[in-house]
Amino acid sequence: MVLNSVWKDNNISRLEISRRTGLSTATVSRLVDSLIQDQLLAERQPIAAPKGRPMKPVYFNGKGHYLIGIDLGTTFIRGVLTNLSFEIIKEIEVVTESHKDPEYVLNKVVQVILNLANTNLVDSGRIIGVGMAVAGIINLNTGIVEYSPAFNWRNIELRNFMESHIPFPVYFDNVSRAMALGEITFGKGPKFDDLICINVGYGIGAGIVIGRKLFYGTDGMAGELGHLPVRGDEQVYCTCGKKNCLTAYASGDAIAQRARIGLQNDKSSILNLIPPEELEAKHVAEAAMKGDPLAITVFTEAMGYLGRAIAGLLNIFNPQAIILGGGVSLNGPIFWDTLKPVIEENVFDHRSTKYHILPASHPGQSAIYGALAMVLQEILNLSLTIRKQGT
Repeated sequence: MVLNSVWKDNNISRLEISRRTGLSTATVSRLVDSLIQDQLLAERQPIAAPKGRPMKPVYFNGKGHYLIGIDLGTTFIRGVLTNLSFEIIKEIEVVTESHKDPEYVLNKVVQVILNLANTNLVDSGRIIGVGMAVAGIINLNTGIVEYSPAFNWRNIELRNFMESHIPFPVYFDNVSRAMALGEITFGKGPKFDDLICINVGYGIGAGIVIGRKLFYGTDGMAGELGHLPVRGDEQVYCTCGKKNCLTAYASGDAIAQRARIGLQNDKSSILNLIPPEELEAKHVAEAAMKGDPLAITVFTEAMGYLGRAIAGLLNIFNPQAIILGGGVSLNGPIFWDTLKPVIEENVFDHRSTKYHILPASHPGQSAIYGALAMVLQEILNLSLTIRKQGT
């Protein structure tokens, strides 16, 4: 309770902590002293108070411990080493090679983590833990990736593998929920009780927050927005093998695939200048902004499917905000200007549905911040053992 009070309001007094938590001032003082000894909290110089003794503001000490955050994406594995002030000390990015077997990919993750920890910039013994954002359905009780369409993984024992290769505690969750956790920890989330974060990248997923808490559903499968069935042309397969998933129409992969299909009958498009195997959604967006008819059609249709799906979420959950991240959302005005009118057109009742459509707080790094937030939550709950100075 004390630690969370200070995290939420740096430079808070012991007396104010007592007021907010309902704990006695003696108890708060004892706990603050203990957390200062653990180097999780620190005190600033005394400030004169209107009455009584000078106040010593308590603040969250970010310098004594370190975290590692990993975004295991289908295209890249991204990793960062930060302190508890979340200042980036070291970062690494490598190609995932997601078509290779799970052990190969996870060994690459291990190497990224070990390389981040292997630096003279920090004492690796003070790395508290590692957070991982992973695309797929994850059973947090067993530590198993039960199914990841993006990687074509089934029943991968992620926890056992990482714990046998990494000398730090490892925490992980679905990438879209990680994004939502990052928003409610470091981003716009604290402004809202109910929100939905949507990750529009190679695939599509959603992290749902209800009453300031992540919603997992019965089996941890909540938020699989990319597998919402939609009726369309069924030309492109979803990574799960079906042709009617939203992912097959509005994901970054689908946008690129649909552009390639269109190019078979359109030799005038400027997209022909890009080798087919290198064509990505960002190229389609760029071409659309230049007025290319094929690119405009492909991108507009994708945003149409996505916008209607988002309107459906608004109609069902009635959240205060939709926060959008992922690679496709980084395409600037053409993404937002094409998407928002579709949402507006399909929301049930504008008189009773008040909502915000917002970009992610950390564009391109949402999953990383979510991964770091996983470790922070364990620290704030005191689930992690913190090494005392000199041990």
